[in-house]
Amino acid sequence: AVVMLSRHPPDLKLWLQYHVGYMGIDHVFMQVEDTPKFNSTLHSLPPALQQRVTIWRGSAPGSQVAADSSLVDTRPADDYETLQKRQVRAMSKAKEASAQMGIGWLVHIDDDELLHAPFHRPVGEILAAMPTGYDQAYIPNTEAVYPSADIQSCFAETTELNANMFKFNSYANGKAAVRVSDYVARPAGPHQWRDQEGRELPSIHLDREPFGPPLMVVHFESCPFARWEDKFWELGNTARSKVEQIPFRFYRESIQRMQDCRAASPSDVRGDLANGAAASECNEQSLKEFWASWKTEANPTLTSKDLMPLRIPWQRIASFVG
Repeated sequence: AVVMLSRHPPDLKLWLQYHVGYMGIDHVFMQVEDTPKFNSTLHSLPPALQQRVTIWRGSAPGSQVAADSSLVDTRPADDYETLQKRQVRAMSKAKEASAQMGIGWLVHIDDDELLHAPFHRPVGEILAAMPTGYDQAYIPNTEAVYPSADIQSCFAETTELNANMFKFNSYANGKAAVRVSDYVARPAGPHQWRDQEGRELPSIHLDREPFGPPLMVVHFESCPFARWEDKFWELGNTARSKVEQIPFRFYRESIQRMQDCRAASPSDVRGDLANGAAASECNEQSLKEFWASWKTEANPTLTSKDLMPLRIPWQRIASFVG
């Protein structure tokens, strides 16, 4: 199973078709926040896909799914620091539910990430091959490299990824699958699990396999451009002292750009930026150039040695109905 915390998922139907229909995921647990139109998105999915998803509403998992409730955004204005706490709560809840459903392994990823098997094996087959006695599998991550700032279908239009962890724009420590039957396993942040004493579980690192990792996470971070704009406009509420502590330069500079644009906007409304009402560095063209300098081959730090092809049969995947 997969568990994720989701807000305005960029392409939920295709994400589910990929993981359920192509990668063989049995069930998806979604903690949904601040997504008022999520009901219509959910009900537009084929019934067979809906049955494979458990939805939790609001800022923390509850004991029941309220199918007809509206989603109330209870996140703080500055939610960078609290995000991981909410993810951990969802991971714990999903592990309990997975045990009740007889699911063997659980992985936490985000709605802008795909579990990718370069040799096209189902996730369950890969994890079932883990030796007895190992209860955690570390899955390396990579980052999608987009064709341009005009990309719309981030999953289907992306054909290459950055595999050089030293040049990632976001985290580089991967994600981890946990064996659900390990009753002492607890989430230790969104990237790994520990026992009740905080000690590492018996673990395998998939990036150390002799023929390369059989499973990886592809991070489609800040895509499309409008999602980046929305995300970092909100993160612009983060205090500058806290921004300086964020380990990712791309995040720091994105937040700082949006803070500068907020200060230049006469109404503090994000729509004014697209209309060119703020400073020249805040109009749409300038912001797209900034975005492309990090997220496409226009990134001056990337070389051909950092890139690898991403081949996924999206046309076939998009036809999956359950």
